Amino acid sequence: MEKILVSDIKENQKVDSIFLVKSKSQATGKTGKPYVYLKLSDKTGEIKGYIWDNAEKLAPLFDTGDLVRVKSKTSIFQNELQLGISEIEKVEYGMLGPDAMALFLKSSKNDAESMFQELKSILKENLTDEYIVKLTDKFFEDETYIKLLKTLPAAKSIHHAYIGGLLEHTLSMIKIGVFLSGHYSRYVIKDILLSSIFLHDVGKTEELRIKNNVTEYSDEGRLIGHIVLGAEAVNKKIAEIPGFPENLKLLLLHSIISHHGELEYGSPKRPKTPEAFLLHYIDNMDSKESQFADFMDNNNTLWSQYSKPLDRYMLNSGIFFSGAAEDET
Repeated sequence: MEKILVSDIKENQKVDSIFLVKSKSQATGKTGKPYVYLKLSDKTGEIKGYIWDNAEKLAPLFDTGDLVRVKSKTSIFQNELQLGISEIEKVEYGMLGPDAMALFLKSSKNDAESMFQELKSILKENLTDEYIVKLTDKFFEDETYIKLLKTLPAAKSIHHAYIGGLLEHTLSMIKIGVFLSGHYSRYVIKDILLSSIFLHDVGKTEELRIKNNVTEYSDEGRLIGHIVLGAEAVNKKIAEIPGFPENLKLLLLHSIISHHGELEYGSPKRPKTPEAFLLHYIDNMDSKESQFADFMDNNNTLWSQYSKPLDRYMLNSGIFFSGAAEDET
């Protein structure tokens, strides 16, 4: 059986292929009939799947994190492609060979070690404050943190939601931060901006975990969240550095706890310094651009499915522009 990639699935297509179960839930329809709702994925993306018939019989055969072979047919509902599954069976990982999981786990297109070395190099070239340097070194010396930074996604599902996504997101933001700290050098403190970018998502290493090849929230993540967890982690490292200035600590912690921008988006405080404002806007821009990039990279349609996080449909400007150019010839 040839693997059918999520990105290649079309409307009114019969699909017989293997996917990773990212999530599974059971519910009851309006008529009282039970059904199963799934999110199925591979390295190119994810697709919704529904088991409408024999749900009670088929549901116990697999769980979240399993590989499953599904026989199904696609349809469009509310402008979104989905699978109507008629048959499903669990597939053992060992049956597919040692490298097969690369088909089912999306990863950054960039090499993790290369990204990590570039991140270290940029910070080494641009940070000058002795206490900031000592603080960042504390994190670079933390082997557990570095391992998680290289492997974790930046989010469970919204942006950079793939292996190495946290590091890719951090590096991308650092590059933007270097430029903006120069552009606004009259009033932006470069060391505070760059170090707060580097550390703004440090709490993600406690908030997220990968279990059975699926990204989940830890208990700490659900109960406390990465913003507070990150502030605590930075505070602990600062406590290990004798003489660390109190004002510098407050500025760093403020940037970290305000980086979501608004109270309703989870920030305990809103940004009140130039560095905190820039951190928030850089983070927001890079996360939204990641969602566009996913659509542009993994779809060949002119318009995207409706994006709940962005609250809009997205246009593939490359396809649109090429079509306009062809119309002119």
